Amino acid sequence: MSRLRSLLLSLSLLTAACGGEPSAFVSEPALGEREDAVTIPSRGFATTLDVGAWNLEYFGAASQGPSNDTLQLQNARDVIQGADLDLWGVEEIVSAAQFNTLISQLPGYAGLLGSDPSVQNGSTYYTAGEQKVALVYKTGVASVLSARVVLTADATLFAGRPPLEVQMRVSLNGHTEDLVVIVLHAKAMSDVDSWQRRVDASQALKSYLDSTWPSAKVLVIGDFNDDVDTSITSGLASPYENFVADANDYTFTTQPLSAAGLTSVIGYKQVIDHHLATNEVQALYVPGSAEVYRVDAYISSYDTTTTDHLPVLTRYSWGNTGASLTVTSPNGGESWAGGGSRTITWTANQVSTVALEYSLDDGGSWTLIANAQGSAGSYTWTVPDSATSQARVRVSDVANASISDSSDGAFTITSTNTAGNVVLHEILANEIGSDAATEFIELINTGGSAVDLSGWTLWDATGLRHTFASGTSLGAGKALAVFGKATAIPNGLGNAVAATTGGLSLNNGGDTVTLQKAGGAVVDAYTYAAALAGQDGVSMNRNPDGSATGSFVLHTSLSTRSASPGTRANGTEF
Repeated sequence: MSRLRSLLLSLSLLTAACGGEPSAFVSEPALGEREDAVTIPSRGFATTLDVGAWNLEYFGAASQGPSNDTLQLQNARDVIQGADLDLWGVEEIVSAAQFNTLISQLPGYAGLLGSDPSVQNGSTYYTAGEQKVALVYKTGVASVLSARVVLTADATLFAGRPPLEVQMRVSLNGHTEDLVVIVLHAKAMSDVDSWQRRVDASQALKSYLDSTWPSAKVLVIGDFNDDVDTSITSGLASPYENFVADANDYTFTTQPLSAAGLTSVIGYKQVIDHHLATNEVQALYVPGSAEVYRVDAYISSYDTTTTDHLPVLTRYSWGNTGASLTVTSPNGGESWAGGGSRTITWTANQVSTVALEYSLDDGGSWTLIANAQGSAGSYTWTVPDSATSQARVRVSDVANASISDSSDGAFTITSTNTAGNVVLHEILANEIGSDAATEFIELINTGGSAVDLSGWTLWDATGLRHTFASGTSLGAGKALAVFGKATAIPNGLGNAVAATTGGLSLNNGGDTVTLQKAGGAVVDAYTYAAALAGQDGVSMNRNPDGSATGSFVLHTSLSTRSASPGTRANGTEF
């Protein structure tokens, strides 16, 4: 999928042009590194298999996409080198020469382009001027056993871009095993005909996987050009519903990104770049590792110099990495209402069953909550109705109590006997793209009792923006988001309303948000500077998340998500 911006004005995605042995081209140390190379923080880990999918818009085609091919190449190199992943599925490679130059500037990596002679059927279906799919991989982690273009009889369904299938041998942590990686670039556009072609392509792909790789470790990564919760085509189901429905055999490990209302395309409102795993790979998925990597925060004019897509990442355990546990929530600074339900989350590696415990005295004594499957990664807990500012949660291996982790810091539990306390918690002033409807203000109640918001109001520096309807109540420990317009409220988000004035009109250069009671008394107010509203779609959020008094910081400093209206920063429910 490529240049999205102009077509968003007509509410559709932009069209994408389309119509063994590994490649002999392996990287050499880069020469002539530019002095102003962009520094991209690493997302790679030594003990996990780190995977990315990235559409490099019309890569190497000066007449389309970013006009400065040299700058696009440099930025692509800096992202891949800095992120330090093991495997990348990349799409929209037009120039083979430019792709080879990119690989030559990535020490330790090799590249396999769909049109390479070593790829069976490749040169038949991918010609010099077409968009091509490719695989980039660390030679110290993986090697290519065979490569071929598959589903060639269904090439039209894939807009003339049949998938690239690479059988690889992956070695990590002293463990070597084969993995099949399929790089996909589906048909673009939101018209019904394009949607139907994606539906038919998805059915063909699933039939192929079911029959060809029924028990193999397979990852399908790339630009699916549609979301997996609901379609980009208005009123229609996701064309990949056949995979979603077969949860025993397949999982979109990136589906939580869709559920969180994120985007993988600059100026758009849905995730269309995904990772699909067979159940054999899903068992190795590191919970919570799916991420839309906001590299646009590090590259100036990213969408015009590099690509309009953002990298989408996931991680997988591979081999014997040693048992470990990590508590991810609550991890310190939160305020949870006693008597309510909250979700404890953790990551587990090679731990079958965990014991969940809580402490009300900063770890002085512990009380068992329950035992749970280590791989589950979450447990819904009824929080004790005991007021304390010294609560912690601990997760331990039932088989080996020495493998354990607890909240990094204490969190607060409020009692139902304490009053409600409503505060401003998250603000998105810089909307997604140019759609001001996506601006939102989130309130949370950090107290122990529900608060009646009837007649309360939200203001910016210039005027009234929202009046809460009669009967609106915010429960203890709960959140409520107010969006500019109802059209921007993510599907399934029940704790959100639209501004009664038809918009929030928050200023990207700085503004003041004020919450008032019905009589005009100020409940909470915050004046933000331009630094907290400088990135499209990135909100400002209290730190720690869930705090009534924490300072506001960019959401991306708290979570891999760019915003989290109506939910915790990590996407879990309040």
